[in-house]
Amino acid sequence: MTNLYYQPSGRFTVGGILGLIGVGALAALPLAFLYVYAVWYIPFIYINFAVTLGFGFGLGWVLKKMVRAGKLRNPKLVGWLSVAIGVWAWYVQWCVYIALLAGAGETESLGSRASFTHTTFQEDVFLGSLLNPAAVFSVLPGLAEEGTWSIFKVTVSGVFLYLIWLAEFLIIVFLAWTLPHSEAGVPFSELAGEWAEKTTLPQRAIHFPDAAATKVALEASDWGHLQPHQQDAATGLDPFGRLHFYRAPSDPECCYLSLENVTVELDKKGKSSEKTADVVEYLRVPPQVCTELHARFGTEAKVQA
Repeated sequence: MTNLYYQPSGRFTVGGILGLIGVGALAALPLAFLYVYAVWYIPFIYINFAVTLGFGFGLGWVLKKMVRAGKLRNPKLVGWLSVAIGVWAWYVQWCVYIALLAGAGETESLGSRASFTHTTFQEDVFLGSLLNPAAVFSVLPGLAEEGTWSIFKVTVSGVFLYLIWLAEFLIIVFLAWTLPHSEAGVPFSELAGEWAEKTTLPQRAIHFPDAAATKVALEASDWGHLQPHQQDAATGLDPFGRLHFYRAPSDPECCYLSLENVTVELDKKGKSSEKTADVVEYLRVPPQVCTELHARFGTEAKVQA
């Protein structure tokens, strides 16, 4: 059954690994500075959470690009290296924070609910912190006891602050891991030495309420199970299926299908959003069938009145 789906070869190049580590480690520096300065000067916890997501996503995006550039087809190795780089980025941001803390001055109030502290970046403290992890971690208990920020005039400290730090750490490391790890598992043609290019077909497929049955049918090469979907003009909210193909330009035999169910929902303001659920991912498709499915789902369907 495993030969029905794409399996990464596990191959990698020394240059690709060095590029992933080197570029990732360097990218962590400006991203950490942007992250800490944003958190330092933006006194709103909800925005700070979004900034943390941006830090992790930005690092993961850089690592994802390096996986593709270095042609790294070993998800496990890429994953572990990305975790290490994520931990490094998390450590660098603490070094930046300590350097700002060393130069902290007066605190300025922004009304009754917010304030920020003026600071000057201490370069010598930053460089010293990078080379002395023991000193950095020795500072954390004191910060946790006193607290580093407050909300509604209540200083957050102790165990609760440790939990927030842990959440930040997990977000940064997880996003640094998941994007490059996923990219290393994308179909790759070992024959042509190139990544398969993703194409999302514009024509929707019918919705598949029994995903398990659909998966079995497609694994048995029942391609007739895939039928075009006719959108209802009355609502436009009926569920449907979406096809993604991965094809290597120089290798016709490298053709894989991913299929997902899509459900459209409206919020209270009438804004629509999609929820997706995978049915199959990277299923091997014969070249002639790949061409036929592209012809069948390659154009938009007419909306029924």
